[in-house]
Amino acid sequence: MSDNSGRGQYGDDILVLVSEMYYIQEKTQKDIADNLGLSRPAVSRLLQTARDRGIVSVSIIDPSERLKKLEEELTQAFGLKGCRLCPSGEDHAILRARLGYRGAELLMTNMEPGDVIGIGAGSTVYETVRALRESRDYPGLRVVPLSGGGLGVDGRPQINQVVHMAAHRLNAESVYLNAPLYIGEDSVARLLMEDASIRQCTGLWDQLGNALIGIGRGNIVDTQDPYFIAALEAVGQSRVAAAVCGWFVDREGNAIRGKNTTSVSFDQLKAARNVFAIAGGKRKARAILSALRGKFATHLVTDEDVAREVLFMIS
Repeated sequence: MSDNSGRGQYGDDILVLVSEMYYIQEKTQKDIADNLGLSRPAVSRLLQTARDRGIVSVSIIDPSERLKKLEEELTQAFGLKGCRLCPSGEDHAILRARLGYRGAELLMTNMEPGDVIGIGAGSTVYETVRALRESRDYPGLRVVPLSGGGLGVDGRPQINQVVHMAAHRLNAESVYLNAPLYIGEDSVARLLMEDASIRQCTGLWDQLGNALIGIGRGNIVDTQDPYFIAALEAVGQSRVAAAVCGWFVDREGNAIRGKNTTSVSFDQLKAARNVFAIAGGKRKARAILSALRGKFATHLVTDEDVAREVLFMIS
């Protein structure tokens, strides 16, 4: 091999060999130099020549462009107003934080003065509220829970606490719902839901402007909440594909009527201007698909693995 031109006159064989060693076998330039009896500057020139001749093509893939394409596919497939994706990952805490950040961003760009904002239960909704930036740009906001609930589970605050946090950050009025999520007796449920203090909250469910909801894996009991377990057993676990605001949904997105639930109705949820479903992790893909089929959300916030799995399941 000669280098009379300063750039070098190299044959394709040596260029391919050095390129394979460097890019495919992941050897260092020093290793290649030692193996072939060359100097390190010579190896560097060989690699540059391979790129110049088109033997090696270096592509840079922007992850945001990849995610944007998936967002568009999901939006079209399910008639959504919008979709936001984040990179997937094995660390669930990091994934929830990523989802929460994107959910908060989406809510903030869709709020209007005077909105009633509904807050659902769930870890990703909690992370979304935590990610909200403080704002005084939207006067007259009211924040309400979308369901009753007892003590927080899995280390999460109780839903009224999350409502309080959201209202504080948005300079809004908070309205609380002091009721259990599931009620066994019909007569007790009717009396409770007619109480004036309860009606202060539930009466606002007909005025929802924006709602944040999680999506649970309804047919898999991954909670220690005995009321949830009892409600699930009452409708039959095998029928349930997802849990949305305390209600259960089958694989096709149909609501399954079960025990009395102090939750926003699906009709009220669907009447809201925007409903942001925030859930991720590949194990939730089927539940998310069920909720999308049921048209319970106008916007979806999830991760790349879920997006690909959902699109695969409908292909």
